[in-house]
Amino acid sequence: MSRYKIIQSYSIKDSWKYAEKGWGISLHRICSRTGSFPPSLAYYFIMKYSKPGDKVLDPFSGKGTAPLEACLNNRIGIGNDLAPEAYVLTKAKTRPVRYRDVLNWIESAKPKVIQRASNYSIDDVEEKVKVFYSKYTLRQILAVRDLINELEDEDLSNFLKALMLGILHGPSNIHLSIKSSHSFSMSPGYVKRYVKEYGFRKPRRDVLKCLKLKAERVFRDGIPALRGSAYMNDARNLPLEEEDVDLVITSPPYFNMQTYAWDNWLRLWFLGYNYKKVKEKLFQTNSIMKFKAFIKDCLKEFFRVLRWNRAAILVLGSVKLNGKIVNMAEEVGPIAEDIGFNVQALISDGIPKSNKYLWYLDGGQGIDKEVILILTKGEFKPYNIQIDWSNAKPTSIVKECMEAAAI
Repeated sequence: MSRYKIIQSYSIKDSWKYAEKGWGISLHRICSRTGSFPPSLAYYFIMKYSKPGDKVLDPFSGKGTAPLEACLNNRIGIGNDLAPEAYVLTKAKTRPVRYRDVLNWIESAKPKVIQRASNYSIDDVEEKVKVFYSKYTLRQILAVRDLINELEDEDLSNFLKALMLGILHGPSNIHLSIKSSHSFSMSPGYVKRYVKEYGFRKPRRDVLKCLKLKAERVFRDGIPALRGSAYMNDARNLPLEEEDVDLVITSPPYFNMQTYAWDNWLRLWFLGYNYKKVKEKLFQTNSIMKFKAFIKDCLKEFFRVLRWNRAAILVLGSVKLNGKIVNMAEEVGPIAEDIGFNVQALISDGIPKSNKYLWYLDGGQGIDKEVILILTKGEFKPYNIQIDWSNAKPTSIVKECMEAAAI
């Protein structure tokens, strides 16, 4: 029975928990998405467990938080995610375009959007999509989508898609939909009912104007000077050479706790995907046995691509499954050791300091949702760097003059 060193996150003097709310550059907020760890957490482990010039990989990159923080701090950020909307967001952050290129495209697109939108029929659009948009707005969305897809510049096309995903639905005047969540695509049935109950009206939006306003916010703090890369592969089969990366930092799926395909069904529609088909490709289960088999294959791949004497940081959690609390670290730690990793430490919240052994914990002893498992391939100790959160800023960033001309 293994004995793991357990550390409370707030007991770490320069923990990411002490970063102010909303820490991180504005590019991080290009699009909200459920199940993401904060930029401060990524920054903390990237600074402690890698050095400038290193390759930092997130095999389940989500909205690209870790790869972006890597690029911002003179590392090469590599993101991978099988979910299409996650891939788009990760690529937008690892391969961002210039602000003026976005403005130039918006200006050139204006007459084309006006012309195309007036000729679009929305008869073939699914009814569940129509629940969210006025006819006026929906025609523009279709026109903008087609124009983006016609672009030859892949990075610009992808970045514009990411911007659109960020405004496709939400509660503010910059969002294109009726008032709804900005983090996930709400159920059309629920939206239809509350629209009827409260008498909400679908807003008439100038899509390009909203897109420009979004771009102004996203580019406010600049973009990373160093570019990375993004992939859309199964995490069990990464397109990387053996011992090719210096740090792995990621958050694997939490059983059925995170239903990414359904949570992003409207964004997937915009990108041209059916969420049901995407769901079939993504890992999702309530079976601990299937989860163990999946995570074992993932860890083997992480071990393969990670260099010797380097670390892998897994942001896990405690979840309620079939009426029982399952601490994912309890399941993952032994599997990682069997593969060849060493368990250096476990960082957790809400666990009494008197509890020293991972196997002693259960759901009645204050297990919090966030549990971070620190693995090493060979021997590795974090660099002796103290983070001052009041002065923690990106070291590799490019800023542009922010023109404020209205469309």
